[in-house]
Amino acid sequence: MTYDVVVSEAGSGTEALAFCVDFFLESEGDIATCVNPNLVVTLPRRPIRHAARAITSAAVGLSAGALVGWTDAPSAVQCDAAPARAAAYLTANFIADAAEKACPALVHIRVGNGFGQSSGSGFVIDPSGVILTNCHVVRDALTRSGGGRCAVTLYDGTEFQGVVQHADPVSDIAIVKVSATQPLPTVALGSSSGLRVGEFVVALGAPAGLTNSVSAGIVSSVDRTRSDLGLDRRSLIGGQASNHRAAGMHYIQTDAAINQGNSGGPLLNLAGEVIGVNTMKVSGMDGIAFAVPIDEVKRVVVQLTKHGRVLRPYLGIKFVELDAQTKRQLEQSSRASGGTQPPPLPSAGLFVMHVAPDSPAQRAGVRAGDTIVGMGGRSLRTTKELLDGLADRVGQRVQLELQRYEQRLHAECHVESMQQ
Repeated sequence: MTYDVVVSEAGSGTEALAFCVDFFLESEGDIATCVNPNLVVTLPRRPIRHAARAITSAAVGLSAGALVGWTDAPSAVQCDAAPARAAAYLTANFIADAAEKACPALVHIRVGNGFGQSSGSGFVIDPSGVILTNCHVVRDALTRSGGGRCAVTLYDGTEFQGVVQHADPVSDIAIVKVSATQPLPTVALGSSSGLRVGEFVVALGAPAGLTNSVSAGIVSSVDRTRSDLGLDRRSLIGGQASNHRAAGMHYIQTDAAINQGNSGGPLLNLAGEVIGVNTMKVSGMDGIAFAVPIDEVKRVVVQLTKHGRVLRPYLGIKFVELDAQTKRQLEQSSRASGGTQPPPLPSAGLFVMHVAPDSPAQRAGVRAGDTIVGMGGRSLRTTKELLDGLADRVGQRVQLELQRYEQRLHAECHVESMQQ
């Protein structure tokens, strides 16, 4: 399938800073919007019928937005040297050693037949036949005609019919199950929390249908946000409009070669552990690809297995992260509209620009113009800190610490789940 990308400029002023709280993950066919005019983002699911020609860019992209906001600045990166850790894996064949540990768990996934067939990659995480891949790889299987079925080929050539058990378009993660008569080889899941810029990584997959392929590179960034990419996830299920709402997603950036057919395959550290799921690349440019961090994937898998869907927190606020530049823009906007000196803003926090009617935040007394400076006794500076703090609190109450003009206030807010 070929995707078209519509490129548009982002807004300006405070509107450009605002995070879209109520943005719905709607799909209009396969057209999406990329607000960063310098990036065209491609979902590397290989359309087999177009293998002989260049694949046009991919799908998704949009304004920075989330129900509780997108983080607008990458976290600080630690680049301290760790020679002992590196030396443990830097043998003459360190890339081959890492790939050898994980390759037996690599699978090739095909959906559809003949002219309409498409493919991607995945990897086995449970010997009973549980496989992880990208949601967009199995998109066509999730249509009524697809029946949730896909063809799965193991590393050794053994073929199975797979069934898509669960899929989450927001994180772009899906779980496929095959019925194996014997235990299947699996790959160990590592951790993405300790990744450092410059670490070697290995990508496995089937670019252009070339199964069991290995490429290598380094970690270029450990925390690329959607706003960095001008990217927002659209629904990938059957081309139908969806009422999934975007949630904050972060990506590992790597220069390892990731192309059509690599989607859903594992990104490995030198221990042969999965630290990400290969997801997309920048079209027309080499060496800029992205993977979903495995720590996020683990959270998604737990919720999909437990609830059949991912419970994402909803407060009903639109806000921006405060930094020196944002403060100046807000203050200039306030003076331009009212002609008076605006109240002083804190040096850091989340400035509330809008509160949705009858939302948890409104019922708790949060107002536009407030700045959220803490939650549960801990200070808040970034969207990521808020999202991480709310991740497992759906259905619970949280204490928000607010600054309103020169007053410090507290609001008890009941965290609801986004409507699916």
